[in-house]
Amino acid sequence: MTGVNRSGSQHIVPLILLAQVGVSVCLSLGVGVWQGRTVGVSILLGGITAFAPNAFFAARVMNPRSASLMRSLWIGEIGKLLLSVVLFGVIFAFVRPLSAPGVFGGYVATHMVILFALLMPRRAG
Repeated sequence: MTGVNRSGSQHIVPLILLAQVGVSVCLSLGVGVWQGRTVGVSILLGGITAFAPNAFFAARVMNPRSASLMRSLWIGEIGKLLLSVVLFGVIFAFVRPLSAPGVFGGYVATHMVILFALLMPRRAG
């Protein structure tokens, strides 16, 4: 299936990714001031662990040179899963001190941006 039109999400995907970065950074700074540097950095690392695989997936799927949408989706999803596993592994193996609730909290909060984007009303046109 060549020439797949993926322009419907051409503008929303970068906005969602930007919002994920914003939520991750703001939450990290806000909670870091309140709970301390370790928790703040842990939240930021969790946010990166959510954002980076999503950015990879978006790049694979939104690539206009890709001839097969289904293949792009499979590669994007497998790459997203592997990247998430690697990032969590690196964080928990090498980062000390670390707040595990902070890492998972940042991860979940960053992913929640997608849910809120889906719940937002879309404008016609």
